[in-house]
Amino acid sequence: MAFFPDVTRGDKFKPNALLSNNVRHIVNAMNGFSAKPLFATGGMIRIQIYNNTSTVITAGTAVNFSENGSLCDDAVPAEPLKDAAKPWGVTVNPLKANAIGSCILCGPANVALSGTGDYAEPSASNPASFTRGSTGAPVIFAANGKGVILLGAISQDVYDGPFALSYDTETKQLKVKPGYMSRNGDFVSVAEKSLSPQTGTVCAYSDLDGEGNWSTPEIKFATPDKNNFPVGSCEVKGESVTVCSFRVPVAILVIADVCNSTN
Repeated sequence: MAFFPDVTRGDKFKPNALLSNNVRHIVNAMNGFSAKPLFATGGMIRIQIYNNTSTVITAGTAVNFSENGSLCDDAVPAEPLKDAAKPWGVTVNPLKANAIGSCILCGPANVALSGTGDYAEPSASNPASFTRGSTGAPVIFAANGKGVILLGAISQDVYDGPFALSYDTETKQLKVKPGYMSRNGDFVSVAEKSLSPQTGTVCAYSDLDGEGNWSTPEIKFATPDKNNFPVGSCEVKGESVTVCSFRVPVAILVIADVCNSTN
């Protein structure tokens, strides 16, 4: 184990690579880096990136990692978010074209925020701002259009079963997955549906006419009743859309009516 004695002003000394690297590793670890560029300590993960575009990427921007670029030493090519389904992170500092900087993959990140809600996520149409709602990264703190989100810590219980509701920030549509319905014991499928978001209850609907025929089941906003089985809810506040799935495996309708008969 090497020992490095103190140096006072005016002393002559020879720079030591081991000492210099140890100091660098300590400073990098305090800033969220470890000795290995793609790993980190203390629950935060950062990597080095470089701006693979010809324009400035601002701090707090969600970025994807360019498939048409190449590594620059340990720096990964990055570009403003185009696809949130692919790996992405958030820039720490503004980056001019080809400039190298830091990107947070996991841990607290400072970003611009709009809307209301406990979570926030970016969109390809505006990767420099995060929209608050019911999905995404938890919002730790928010004030005056800025805040801190916790990347890699999605704590909400995401439901993805029949009639699962989600909000698409790109198309600005409420999406409802397909489900199942039992109509007086007759088991049928209900097609998926995209709806314009509004505050209200989302229901699976079907009706029985006087001839005993059922209408094609559909998903729509409605007040729950004998023909409308509630499967979720939606709340709109300004730019923020919050959805809740009621976890309905089967929408059950039981309707008794007088059927016309010629016999």
